[in-house]
Amino acid sequence: MFPALILAGGASKRMGKNKATMIVDGSPMIVSVAHALRDAGCQSILVAVRDGHQRQEIMSALRHLTDVECILDNDLERSAKSGLRSALRECADRGIQRIQLAPCDTPWIDSQVFERLQKGSRAVMMPKGEYLQPLHSLIEVDVVLAALNRASMRASLKNTLQSVPNEIVRFADDGCFRNVNAPNDLN
Repeated sequence: MFPALILAGGASKRMGKNKATMIVDGSPMIVSVAHALRDAGCQSILVAVRDGHQRQEIMSALRHLTDVECILDNDLERSAKSGLRSALRECADRGIQRIQLAPCDTPWIDSQVFERLQKGSRAVMMPKGEYLQPLHSLIEVDVVLAALNRASMRASLKNTLQSVPNEIVRFADDGCFRNVNAPNDLN
């Protein structure tokens, strides 16, 4: 099985507080995501965070799990793409060839999503419910890192991932991809 990278470095501006550790259905969102990844076979989990304060808060929520480590965003630019690029550089330095991505704000994600993606062999295995879900992709680190380095600043992550050999895996149930960005998203 592949290691996982939970993307949790966002500023959570629309939410007004750290989304990763917000309680949804009785559990911090990042814990729900980590458990889905573990249930799919991801034993090692890396978490991309923006600073030491966020790292401390997230590690406290995940303290019951073993083999979890935070990666600090060391990119000068602050965006989702730059945070991903920074984390993938660290993964490449560690010799990680393939990794399962997961955003911290999808508390209803199901382990079966990750299990189905593992069956493919393309550089990017991207799930699609109603919409493409690039942040839930299983990726080859070097291939995607090279694509991110080539892409213009304005290029979307979806387009960047589709620029390399990819396969789209369709899912009938789109509810598991529902993300929480603002208080209204919990209604």
